[in-house]
Amino acid sequence: MALNFAGPEPGRWIVDALAGDLADPGAAQTVAGQIPGGFEAYARIFHPARDDDGRAVRWAAIAAGQGTELHGEAQFASVSGLDDTGNPWREDAWEGEPPSGDGLPQPDLAALAAVLARHTGTPDRLYLALWNGYAFIHGGDAVSVLSADTGGLDEETAEREERLERELKRPAFGSDVLGGPMLELGDEGYRAYFVFSGTGADLAHPLWKRGSSFEERQAPNMAWPADHAWMLSTELYEDSTIVGGSAEMVRALAGDPDLEVRAVTRDSRLDLAGDTVNPRPESPGL
Repeated sequence: MALNFAGPEPGRWIVDALAGDLADPGAAQTVAGQIPGGFEAYARIFHPARDDDGRAVRWAAIAAGQGTELHGEAQFASVSGLDDTGNPWREDAWEGEPPSGDGLPQPDLAALAAVLARHTGTPDRLYLALWNGYAFIHGGDAVSVLSADTGGLDEETAEREERLERELKRPAFGSDVLGGPMLELGDEGYRAYFVFSGTGADLAHPLWKRGSSFEERQAPNMAWPADHAWMLSTELYEDSTIVGGSAEMVRALAGDPDLEVRAVTRDSRLDLAGDTVNPRPESPGL
């Protein structure tokens, strides 16, 4: 497995396809703001929440206990009674942690990649786009390292701690990538991505950076095959991943026991206003 810097050209079709939608402020919170039109079907993959013991919990299980309903436009706050910081907005709120905004967890990403690989003619010619704002990419002072005071450690442990800090603060990529062109969507400025070529195995287990005692396997923010048979998007800090592709692919995703999936359309809203089925939080913070 090897991810190679590809530059923005392989993703130009996405920029062109979304240009009209991104110019419409109303599309920003919809599927149309992330995935081009023309796909036969669209799906939303829900990132799991965590219970108090750190175990993954599906939204449907939470909804069953809360008397709410999981549907394509469901919002975790409305389903669980927790806001996006994990604070309850009603007395009987679910007790646990909301989904993180770091993308699909590794097991879910691997399960998703396995399905997607079966629905493209180029499973080993994929492109993965990574947001340029992740601290581990740039290293240096962008990375905060919590470590013990090396002055109170024995020499071997102190050296190990110092080595780890150096590795964590080392940029993930060389100057050819960091100084290279990026794929940019819309006019917001923050939607800029480094694009890499890779394989289905890279999508399942993306490795961006490795140290002596750690690996950085952040889920990509976007991915697509060379034949454009599908595209996935995980917006920054969101609790779900959107995929466009064939109807057969969406059915396969919905039937995968390792994923929690609901069909959506390009008009589906992905913000709090989209959930018109469950109670809407009235907390000022929401």
